[in-house]
Amino acid sequence: MKKDEVKIGGTYTAKVSDKVVTVRIDAESRHGGWDATNLETNKKIRIKSAQKLRTAVRDGKQTKATAAADKENARLASQREKSPDGQTPSERAMAESAKQYDHSKCATPRCKGEPALTHLGKPLCQKCWERQCNSEDEGAKAAQDLVGDAITPVAPATEAEAPATTAEATAPKAKRAKKAAAEGGEAKPKRVSAIDAAAEVLERSGQAMNTQEMITTMQTLGLWSSPAGKTPHATLYSAILRELDTKGAAARFRKVERGKFEFNTPAAATA
Repeated sequence: MKKDEVKIGGTYTAKVSDKVVTVRIDAESRHGGWDATNLETNKKIRIKSAQKLRTAVRDGKQTKATAAADKENARLASQREKSPDGQTPSERAMAESAKQYDHSKCATPRCKGEPALTHLGKPLCQKCWERQCNSEDEGAKAAQDLVGDAITPVAPATEAEAPATTAEATAPKAKRAKKAAAEGGEAKPKRVSAIDAAAEVLERSGQAMNTQEMITTMQTLGLWSSPAGKTPHATLYSAILRELDTKGAAARFRKVERGKFEFNTPAAATA
């Protein structure tokens, strides 16, 4: 069933402790799902999700629902008796799914890092998680580039308008921008990236900051704002570490303590 189909006070059949029983939904649970009553045992239970509920039991159909539940319980019991491990196919699939990942190891193949967090159900070490953030960030940038490069449809030319020449149609974007400026138009300014804005923030402040402070300051100054990222500070942290790793002493950032960076003035002077 779907969540919006569940009604408070309604009666439903549900699978509880490997048996299909009739339950009454009493109220929404503060832990998620619903508080309910098992009408066969009169015990209070919690239904964690709408998927646990099977069908609604309407007035006058209690006997039919009970018979259907008994039939389903008999079918499940028969499957368990015939199975060598005493489980139904669905119970076996759920058990195997729970064992899919060893949460004491990083889920990345051949990675021996110690798990630091869980991403989409997978235990990941800090480096693999940062690599995942970088990959998602690069994918978002690529999608933005595709949107930015999309061609706007142009209405067909009228008889009074001369068709564009091949040279004009294939002219570089820079020439079109200059032509627009000469005719009174303005070229669209280039969007500042998060890491460039962070470098500017550190240079202006002259103080060490963590990435969360950098994000807040660059948004306050109007230098950069996150279009849709839920954890922009984590993505920025990974980008700074990547620049430190690839550029070394020439990087614009210098790590001064755990999680904090300052502007690398000597590197900027030699740039």
